[in-house]
Amino acid sequence: MTKASKSAQPESDRFIVFSNAFRKHAHLLVAWGYSDTLSKIKSDNEEEPAITGYIAHSIKKRLRDGPPWCKHYFVRDDPPVEQEGCSGRKRPRVDMIIEANMKGRPEYVFEAKRLRKNGYGPSKYIGSEGMGCFITGRYASRYKESAMLGYVQSDSSDYWKAKVKAAIDKNATQLELNGLQQDITVIDDLPYEWFSVHTRQGLGSYVKIYHILLDCICRMPI
Repeated sequence: MTKASKSAQPESDRFIVFSNAFRKHAHLLVAWGYSDTLSKIKSDNEEEPAITGYIAHSIKKRLRDGPPWCKHYFVRDDPPVEQEGCSGRKRPRVDMIIEANMKGRPEYVFEAKRLRKNGYGPSKYIGSEGMGCFITGRYASRYKESAMLGYVQSDSSDYWKAKVKAAIDKNATQLELNGLQQDITVIDDLPYEWFSVHTRQGLGSYVKIYHILLDCICRMPI
């Protein structure tokens, strides 16, 4: 990742801009899937692919029985991403995609990382396999918007929100951070959310990354 640009964010017709309705529906589906997943989390050391799989499976069930707008959406868990020079099993795989059958077939792309002391701190979240996938255009290269899911497995969401935001600011140049991080509420069911904007030098554009923290601490009775 190259040095952050201070210039205005470039625009291009090559990139699909999401509607407010698509953004809210994608968030709502994640919130529903997460709510239905909590009872399946049996350990504070649950692997990230397992949690994402639970959420995606729950979203599929909700889509079958949900309100009329659900018929326009599909969810894919761990799908391969087309990338020049890669084929078959060598293709990179994103954690989850929510797709709409609207003009351009927009896809809301989610990458997930665990947040837990002893090995799962902010460095992996902001690293090349986390936020870096969006900033370099490895994932969601057609879109100016994407999302990170942080699975909180220790301490609190407030604790990890502060830690991740501080790590992004500390590594602003490497992450090509453009402007200040800002808290946001897209839907009330996802209260621990903010966004950051990052220049994409190689694509001539930028990406706005929404950061969503989900409390995945096991609360099963002992």
